[in-house]
Amino acid sequence: MVKVRHQPLFNRRYLLILIWILPIVILILHRSGETARPLDQLGWQSETGYRLPANEAGYQLTLILPLTSALSDEGWVLDQTIEHALRTHLDGSTVQNWLARQEWHAVLHRSSSYLALRMQMQARPTAAQQQQLLSLLAQPPRLDWPTLKRRLQAERYLQSQSAEDRLLAAFGEQREPSLDLTTAYSRLWLPPPRWTLVGDMGTTGQTTSPPKAARDDRSSWQSGKLLIADTGSSRLDTRWQLIAQPISAPTDGRELAQQRLGAELVAQLLPRTQTANADYRWLWRPLLSGGYRGLLLHGTDDPGTLGEQLARQLDQPLLDATRDGLLQQLTRIEAEAPGQWLDLVALYRLPLDSHKAFRDTLNALDLAQARQLLRDTLPPAQSLHIRFDTAGH
Repeated sequence: MVKVRHQPLFNRRYLLILIWILPIVILILHRSGETARPLDQLGWQSETGYRLPANEAGYQLTLILPLTSALSDEGWVLDQTIEHALRTHLDGSTVQNWLARQEWHAVLHRSSSYLALRMQMQARPTAAQQQQLLSLLAQPPRLDWPTLKRRLQAERYLQSQSAEDRLLAAFGEQREPSLDLTTAYSRLWLPPPRWTLVGDMGTTGQTTSPPKAARDDRSSWQSGKLLIADTGSSRLDTRWQLIAQPISAPTDGRELAQQRLGAELVAQLLPRTQTANADYRWLWRPLLSGGYRGLLLHGTDDPGTLGEQLARQLDQPLLDATRDGLLQQLTRIEAEAPGQWLDLVALYRLPLDSHKAFRDTLNALDLAQARQLLRDTLPPAQSLHIRFDTAGH
């Protein structure tokens, strides 16, 4: 009887090959089914600015105009004047007629760190149209500048009589340059402008590298202690004090993640370092120029090394919860409002892949590194400690 030798369906060599090939095939199939994430499609072109493809009908063109800190009385007046002058221009017949001819609809929005002039249109805007609009807006509008300044100065006086406002104004005077009103308005239009465009990009050419962010000049900053005059008003609570320091604008996703996480951790940890009935305010404003962070305290002694106190209170559960919250915010923005991230990229001139660096930095940051972020918060050698001179010195 002839014996039949059964051959296995796969020999050992075939099985070894399958072990190596199958994971690669699975990965390829998985990636082929993924849709491109919106923020991965960010682009930039020198003619039109930052771009974000979208499937919606029409286009949204936005001009991002950075704000300054506006803490001092003069800085606040300049800030309000710029916005008032811009709104006057937009409401004027010259700009309105030009917008009507282009079939554009424009609305000015204000956020905590920039003004956004958002324009809706059906046809893709051209570089020539963008330049024409800039030329119109860059001309100072016809205003009674002296009368406007006096009105705003009076408004500021009525709104800034609290001790907290006086302390912040004293800090702002150390940071904000002195400018006349028309010069401040003209500086708003210095090139290169920050444009963003959302819509169907079609074949608009290859994305090029956007301009790099410039470091904020802090060479004139003076830390230490400062006594300011007590106005003698019975309504002024001179038990308030301010500890503050300037912060540079982030230049990439890594710095943005570190600053954002540090600010959130401080807000979470302050209740652990202050007494139950303590009155305080944590301040953090990451502006393109003149950004700052600070702590307003009421009726307490010198907190000394605040950052070290905060670092000792940080534990892994709080770090994980805060990190997860920021990652969830990024995921939500990417899914529901990618234009918000586009605004940040344009404002700070961040690299186009900053969202990846932001996520990677948060995921990789450990407890020791997070504690170091806190130690760098308001160190005495780099901060200005401001109090009221209640002794009459």
